[in-house]
Amino acid sequence: MQKNLEEKIDSIVESIKELNRQAFLVYKPIVDEICSGRAVEEKELENVLDGLVSVCISDEMLNLFKRVCRKFYNHYPEIITDYVMFYKEMYEEQGDDL
Repeated sequence: MQKNLEEKIDSIVESIKELNRQAFLVYKPIVDEICSGRAVEEKELENVLDGLVSVCISDEMLNLFKRVCRKFYNHYPEIITDYVMFYKEMYEEQGDDL
């Protein structure tokens, strides 16, 4: 019974890793494109950040998120600050919860 549970957990972990790989393959060209220097509207930036922050579970995805934040902070500081806070709320452990 223990082995069956471990196999199920391993399968779930592999599925999550594969979804992360797929998310990276989808978002990498999007991030490359919006960071290329062309003008980006607020709504487009928010859409990309929404997607990134929702799947920011690996270093690769976090690096894409950081890249966008760094690129657009000077132009859209309020939006970037909001999304950094969303990230922190979603992914960083809260010391007060212990």
